[in-house]
Amino acid sequence: MEENKTRVSACIDVALAPTRAFAVFIDELATALRQAGMDVETGPNGRIVQGNFEVGRVVEWLPDKLIRLQWRQADWEPEELTEIEIRLEAIEGGTRVTISHSEWGGLLSGADESLGWFASAVAAPLLQATAPAGFGNWLTDRRARRPSGVQARAVYRDPLYHYPNFYAILAELQLSPDDYLVEVGCGGGAFLLEALKSGCRAAAIDHSPDMVRLAQEVNHDAIAQGQLTIQQAGADGLPFPDATFTCAVMTGVFGFLPDPVAALRELRRVLTPGGRLVILGSDPAWRGTPAAPEPMASRLHFYEDDELRQLAREAGFDNAGVVRRPLLPFARQAGLPEEVAMFFDGPGEPFLVARKD
Repeated sequence: MEENKTRVSACIDVALAPTRAFAVFIDELATALRQAGMDVETGPNGRIVQGNFEVGRVVEWLPDKLIRLQWRQADWEPEELTEIEIRLEAIEGGTRVTISHSEWGGLLSGADESLGWFASAVAAPLLQATAPAGFGNWLTDRRARRPSGVQARAVYRDPLYHYPNFYAILAELQLSPDDYLVEVGCGGGAFLLEALKSGCRAAAIDHSPDMVRLAQEVNHDAIAQGQLTIQQAGADGLPFPDATFTCAVMTGVFGFLPDPVAALRELRRVLTPGGRLVILGSDPAWRGTPAAPEPMASRLHFYEDDELRQLAREAGFDNAGVVRRPLLPFARQAGLPEEVAMFFDGPGEPFLVARKD
């Protein structure tokens, strides 16, 4: 099948200097491969492992210019070697990043099958990724639903416009050193940093590996002192024993939950009797505003106040209600410039407040 071997390549021109383009591309590629179940080591001695099989090994590593990998396309034919090259070249206004796979396809039966693989496994996913549904889902995940990447880490490290919500929740909770708090969907850990100033203990989960790592970094001292733990998990399967926490929060997650009742039941399970719950709702009035722009708005569940109360009751919270808190005072508390703080002036945002009887 030697005559069937071919070269597959793709490139993108970006308005970044080669040094920056190299760093961002390697970070994003390694993150995506890890999310796909591959173990990735970067650098001159880097390798990529899937299961127990070494798929790729770095044979040349020239920062900002070139990476070459020896690649095995089939674990059932480990001697069938191919080559992947990632090349960066300066162009006017930026950098061209090209990835190419040479000597590929030797295990296919002929040109028809090669073209079939290319159409179904490369071209079709590219078209799906650049069509409205796929592109909108990717943007929603990257920016809000499952944040990842360099920009998301920068935003969620210090999410300036979230602090009014944070302070409203803290005012509702009135934390003390006797409290043990759980946060579901902790993002970059900024709320935890504020909450721990009360002297309470806390634990948190997020389903984004990037956010878990960032939250651990932001709250390094509290973790080192045993005041806080953070781990990766989903809202509908909290990795905590029953009746562990005195209070629980969600600060921008609820509208993205595929099964909000299941998540609320989990929160009720891990709360002690009398435990308090405060969740920022997802107000239909947000749709299409800076608080919920497209494409996120089309992928959020918006709940009226009565619907929020009903969801809590379905989950077993008999003592549940919705309060609306004006955020302008909290925006000023957060130190936002007055012209920015005025965006938070209004009748108040919905917070689901419940207690475990």
